[in-house]
Parts: sequence; structure tokens; C-alpha cells
Amino acid sequence: MTDITNVNGPILVAIDFSEDSKAALIWACAFAERTGAELVLLHVVHDLASHPGFYFAKKSKHLQPMQEVAESMMEEFLDIVRSENPGLQPLERAALQLVPGLPPTRIVEVAALLNASQIVMGSRGMTGLTHKRLGAVAQRVAELSAIPVVLLKSETHGSLDKKALKRREKQKKQDRKRLKAMLGLKDKSTNGGEDG
Repeated sequence: MTDITNVNGPILVAIDFSEDSKAALIWACAFAERTGAELVLLHVVHDLASHPGFYFAKKSKHLQPMQEVAESMMEEFLDIVRSENPGLQPLERAALQLVPGLPPTRIVEVAALLNASQIVMGSRGMTGLTHKRLGAVAQRVAELSAIPVVLLKSETHGSLDKKALKRREKQKKQDRKRLKAMLGLKDKSTNGGEDG
């Protein structure tokens, strides 16, 4: 059986500009420092060929082409990471790739083409029955990848404001109601009882 992993290959860090993505990049830098591996930072820009679209830039009132906005968002993201974590040497040598596509398949495809040793990415973790533990993109990358995938969450992951907590609780109740309906169970909450 042939070894499908290349321990000497670069570490591919998939970046979506989230706090979890920042945690993944910092972890990857520390790992690269210890192992001497090169870093490749990847942001997958929304697939322009099949669904032309635009990102809304924070500092502009106008829509701009997604590639341009993605480039400036990546620069801003990296500046923040550098300022909050001075001395990340692997980051200074990292290659940067912004490619169009659909994130899960494109991340795995780029990793294979680069002969990467592993994929490192943040895991947003979504509410809903199908994404309790992992975000949709992270889950799909883990399913598709033939090489190790390291998923990280930020220290602030799950820290939500009151509105977000309310939305999450409402979503949990709706999901639970749907699950009970799928299982053919009666929902006690509609009869004045606890939904438990």
C-alpha cells in the first residue's frame, strides 16, 4: 500500500477570515516552526465562473469584484494576525493563494496539487441537526481529504452576544421539533409541557 501523505509537503492553511481561521493560522505557524514545513495560505473566492458575484467591502459603500475584495480582506486579516502575534516567522515566508471555486472541493484539490502534508482550518461549527460539531465546509473537507485535516476553534468560539444566543436557542428548539416529527414523537411543548 502506498503512502498517500507527504510528510515533507507544505501545510495548507484554509482561511475564511474568521476568528477560528485565525486560530488555525497561529497553530499552523507554531507547527511549521517546529517541523520546518512551509505554509501555503489559501482563500477560496466564491466561484466566479458559475455564479458571478460581489463581496461587500466594509470600507466601501459600493460593490466590488470579489477577487479584489478578497485580496484586501486577506491583507487586512494577515496584518491583524501579525500585530496580535509578533514573531510568527513561518507567516513571513508563507505563500499566498486566492483561487475561485467552491471551498470544500477546491481546498482538497489545491492540497493534492501542492502535495501538502496536511490541511489546517478553522471549524466554525454551525447550529442545526447536520452540523452540530463541525461547520459544513470543515466537515466536507474532512470527508473528502486523503491527507490529515486539523480543525481548530478560537478561544472565543461560541462566545455569542445576547441576540445570537437567542437565535441559537430558537434554532435548537426548531431542530428538536423537526427531529421529533421525523421520529414520530409527540411534541410536549405544544401541549404546555416542557420540550425535553
